[in-house]
Amino acid sequence: MFITELSIKRPTVSWVMSLILIVFGLFVFWKLPVRELPNGIQPPVVQIQVDYKSAAASIVDQEVTQVVEDVIGGAEGIKNIDSKSENGRSTINVEFDTSIDLDNAANDIRERVARVVDNLPSESDPPQILKRAAGFTTTMWLSLSSSTWSDLELGDYAERYLVDQFSSVKNVGRIRVGGLRELSIRIWIDPIRLAANDLTIKEVENAIRGENISLPAGTLEADNIDLTLNLNKSYNDINSIKQLPIKKTDNKVILLSDVANIEFGPVSEKTLFKAQTKDQINLKTVGIGIYARSGASTVELSKDIEKKIIQVKKSLPEELDLRVSFNRANYVEAAIEEVYKTLLIAFVLVVLIIYLFLGNLKAVVVPAIALPVSLIASFLGLYLFGLSINIFVLLSFILAIGIITDDSVIMTDAIYRRIENGENPLVAAYKGSKQISFAIVATTLILVAVFLPLIFIEGISGTLFRETAIALSFSIVVSSFVALTLSPMLASKFLYKKNQKKFLYKDLKNFF
Repeated sequence: MFITELSIKRPTVSWVMSLILIVFGLFVFWKLPVRELPNGIQPPVVQIQVDYKSAAASIVDQEVTQVVEDVIGGAEGIKNIDSKSENGRSTINVEFDTSIDLDNAANDIRERVARVVDNLPSESDPPQILKRAAGFTTTMWLSLSSSTWSDLELGDYAERYLVDQFSSVKNVGRIRVGGLRELSIRIWIDPIRLAANDLTIKEVENAIRGENISLPAGTLEADNIDLTLNLNKSYNDINSIKQLPIKKTDNKVILLSDVANIEFGPVSEKTLFKAQTKDQINLKTVGIGIYARSGASTVELSKDIEKKIIQVKKSLPEELDLRVSFNRANYVEAAIEEVYKTLLIAFVLVVLIIYLFLGNLKAVVVPAIALPVSLIASFLGLYLFGLSINIFVLLSFILAIGIITDDSVIMTDAIYRRIENGENPLVAAYKGSKQISFAIVATTLILVAVFLPLIFIEGISGTLFRETAIALSFSIVVSSFVALTLSPMLASKFLYKKNQKKFLYKDLKNFF
């Protein structure tokens, strides 16, 4: 072939082409996202949450869950709807087909839910629409702890200052504060004092709702000035709330403090978050859960969050400590690191076996150089097809080692056999490569024809096999190119006739 003859006659051309593959392969390697599994293996899910505090599960199901389910049922591409009604909350997970775009699905659901917001109970919170993936779990948990601050103060600080800062990090899908005990005014009504003042719970509730208000009262317009009027009857501190009038009698005005005890307290006493370390035991702690958005790289998000923590700590009060309590990226990196080790072991074994059968150390140099060039250049294919570095892609590289080594070994063996027969290395490289080139091209086309159709498999299986097929096919094509350019050039420079063979080589040759 012309390209093979050119590589033998002009070794610089072969070196330059191989270096281009290596440079671009290494360049895109650092840009490829790192994931545990291929992107798209988990179907997109839109979650709808409606909080209806103090409502029983049966009421939540009847007045919230069923109302929302009826309106979202006709959305395009829905695969499954899973709803859960519990005390105080309704959660509906809408799973879509993998071909549906998550953003478009979320907008469709948001539009449909907006139609029935007025039909939901007035005491319920507005529906929250969350974009996520099936199996949506926290990527990281951060712990904010202090030995002097209360859990109420920690939760308030996290909500005010930290949630927004971490929400701005790229690829963050959702921020959740764990163990949050929101600061509120707790009113503990004494039934005995309530009865003594001839009052009911409903009268106290109506008084609180009617007195603690802030309303617009219109505008005053004059020739040279316009004034906006506001009716502000809201209570800004606990002492003013204690003086809130409940009922007026002939003798006196009954105040809220006459029938109840008023104090600061959490909205719910049923939340708790703990993060124990050797130097932090039984401290007041709140957690900040970080969820990656659908399709985001867990490892990259983890690195971005750790950089953000360094920035946040600069403005953090001295009494507070912020650190990572759980990081899912550690497990992903450990799994991928094991695959890298397996890849290295496979490479060493392949080189060792080639040496045992060829019996010439310099003959091993050709496939030993061609193999990493082919693997590194394969990352360029991942980048071009928008794939990521994950366990399945790396496993396909392990499988590809034996396949892509064949081309270089066949080329080296064809040239080395001619050198043993007395031909000059340069002549042997030219004639040997010419003899074997068609076989290498034919083998490459056959292997690509076997693996490439796997990309047409649909569903989750197709997502897995697609990346494997593309990675294998591209690595096979690159190995064929390297075998037709770099391998014959290296063979013409490194191979020579070796008269004395190692005893192990002779034993293997006699055995086979």
